[in-house]
Amino acid sequence: MLILTGFIAKHELMPLQKYFGLKDILEGAEKVLKNLAIPTKAPGSFPGFKFYKVRIGGKVKGRMIVFMVTENKKIVPILIRLKKDKIFGMNMAMNNPGVVRQINANLDRVLVDMQAGAYQEF
Repeated sequence: MLILTGFIAKHELMPLQKYFGLKDILEGAEKVLKNLAIPTKAPGSFPGFKFYKVRIGGKVKGRMIVFMVTENKKIVPILIRLKKDKIFGMNMAMNNPGVVRQINANLDRVLVDMQAGAYQEF
């Protein structure tokens, strides 16, 4: 199951709607469930969460970092970027301090949205 929070829909997906749609995000989530995503280390201490990097998109290549709540297999996007994005896309890894900062900032907002019920399930 994919959980798309209001923050991610507005700040991550909407600016890239010309390149990616909900279908691309759903396909990326499916890759995580089928073990086709690359596991990454967590940007902090988050027990019960596993983090993954997955490729999305067809013609235009992109990357998405998600976390999965292991007990109920819910997948939540955290960071969505084009592969050609100069800041994050070319080096979307946990050894990039800019990526870690952005993931932590987005993760804080995602968790607030989830507690407030500001999300959709697919």
